[in-house]
Amino acid sequence: MTHYNESWSHEYVKEVCQFLSDYATAMLSAGATTSRIERCVARISRKYMVEVDMSILPTRILLTVWDSEHSHNYSQVGKTHSNGINLNTTTQLSLLSHKIEDWIPSAECKDMEEGLLSNVKESAGELKKILDIPRINKHIVIFLTAVANLSFCRLFNGDYIAMSIVFANTAVGFYYKNLLLSWHINQHIVTIIASIISALIGSSGFIFGISSTPNIALATSVLWLVPGIRFINAMSDILRGHYLVAHSRLTDALITTICLSVGLCLALIIFQIEWR
Repeated sequence: MTHYNESWSHEYVKEVCQFLSDYATAMLSAGATTSRIERCVARISRKYMVEVDMSILPTRILLTVWDSEHSHNYSQVGKTHSNGINLNTTTQLSLLSHKIEDWIPSAECKDMEEGLLSNVKESAGELKKILDIPRINKHIVIFLTAVANLSFCRLFNGDYIAMSIVFANTAVGFYYKNLLLSWHINQHIVTIIASIISALIGSSGFIFGISSTPNIALATSVLWLVPGIRFINAMSDILRGHYLVAHSRLTDALITTICLSVGLCLALIIFQIEWR
């Protein structure tokens, strides 16, 4: 814990705590690793010359901010939002922490606390703008995901017809996944349904005999549902000693994987396809 020779007012400590809580919660909600959140919060707290105690939980962040003399403190509990992983948001938030670190008070600013408080409020406004940035158009995401999954099929030596089947089942499955999620249906049920739809279309090679590699088309039909980022983040959290968050992310990823496997198995049963 770093110590500073400045003693701040309670108002300043409160403003910094509220900003850091919103900032850290936004990063956790967007899918940032715990180590990245800690680095960014530490970077900002050094610039604002306060001491920060932070506990990261799967859906909460507990934050306490102190002045250097421990005469003022403020605590806040931040709750995550289920907006899904957004790598653009985590990148922009990381850049914001560097921008704060590089901030230099103007020559007209005679009071250090006043200048820092002004920057805190300005940064809070920038945080809101980052969170208000709209996501990439859903249709573009569907297209790019279908192309990526098509590439997996080709990687495993699938023929061009199999690649076309994979492109189609990914696009259709992703469309219905977005549709069902917009109806606020449980995400695990949605994963099973999306997996069934993708696998049913992916089995076209077997049903119509139109591909020389129908098994590859079917095997890669549900790969777009694999929660790779959550597995990677869970491993990163384990290496950093954040076992509670890691366990939560790993469990969620495993459940999602089980759900997509259930959907694939149901599709095989429906069309009575024997895997060889």
